[in-house]
Amino acid sequence: MKYLSLLGLALALVFASAVQSNAQWSLDFEWGLGNDGGAIASGIPGLQFTNTAGFDWIYGDATTGNWNVSNDLGDSWGTGRYNMAGYVFAWLGQTQGMGRIDFLSHDGSFFTTGYNSASDFYLEAYDEFDNLLDLAAGPANTQWEGNYSLGYLTVNAPSNMAYVLMHDAGNYWLTDNMSGDASNVYRPGVIPEPSTLMLLGTGLLGLGAFRFRRKK
Repeated sequence: MKYLSLLGLALALVFASAVQSNAQWSLDFEWGLGNDGGAIASGIPGLQFTNTAGFDWIYGDATTGNWNVSNDLGDSWGTGRYNMAGYVFAWLGQTQGMGRIDFLSHDGSFFTTGYNSASDFYLEAYDEFDNLLDLAAGPANTQWEGNYSLGYLTVNAPSNMAYVLMHDAGNYWLTDNMSGDASNVYRPGVIPEPSTLMLLGTGLLGLGAFRFRRKK
């Protein structure tokens, strides 16, 4: 009976690991503070940040005073035209163009991003075969249009979202506060809990099998 209980616990931990691997995650980019202009690239486990022209996404650190942004904490720099959350946002630098984010597991069912754009902004979801799965669009929403916070767009898919593209109708936009559920995506510096559970569960399964064989 004791071995059955041990086996049950191990299986529960492994199952919990599988469930948590597709749990919702969120990215606010605040770990990029002090890294103004630094490339995001593959710095976030489970994601790859690129753009269609081959340039890197970068961190925008508002505290440097290099950007015309305002945040949700009441701070403002330069003209303050573009809205953001906290102190760091993500964008494509002065090259701009179309941003791409790949989910390395190819199993996302939704993705949300905050955005602030001087023209209409578009978010598109694709599967690994480049089929369009969903499209969301929002209007220009900087302070020059009378808006004082981020807008949000969401795309959905039947658990096969491989990447998203985002762009505006001109060349001036930023993004912040992204979230999704593609598996194995973790904020930099955070220990992935699902892996811990998987290791513990697998270890208990192995211990149970070893003791069962010894008893026989």
